[in-house]
Amino acid sequence: MVNKVFRTPVELKNYLQVLCDKAIQDTAEEAKKQLTKCIDEQYYKDPGFYPNIYERTKAFLNSAACQLITSGKAEIYIDGDGMHYRNGFSPWQVIEWSSESKHGADYYQTSTPDFWSTYIEWCDDHLINLLKSNLRKVGLSIKE
Repeated sequence: MVNKVFRTPVELKNYLQVLCDKAIQDTAEEAKKQLTKCIDEQYYKDPGFYPNIYERTKAFLNSAACQLITSGKAEIYIDGDGMHYRNGFSPWQVIEWSSESKHGADYYQTSTPDFWSTYIEWCDDHLINLLKSNLRKVGLSIKE
């Protein structure tokens, strides 16, 4: 571990903020990977739905995104603006339907839990511990 000398409280605050932002960004990246996994498992691999009338573009699967929005805050989200379908289909409709385990219409409703509920459950169970782990990785001592 490297010893660092701070001459002012502001230097210390700025140094800690850089470390915290790094840990938050790393946590958001892991959470984004988990969101992609939930979309894949709960939507693309839904055993109750077999898309045999079209070719999947994977636009929705690859839409999970994250960013540091301010110092100390990140967001993980579905980037609907980055989703493009050849048939002009609305990405926002895909997001809405898939969040209800629908695959295009009410009659395509399946019994597979929706990806958002599954993802939120994962976040509730893992996100705080993941952040603590990432704070430790950047060198901060975190109480259990």
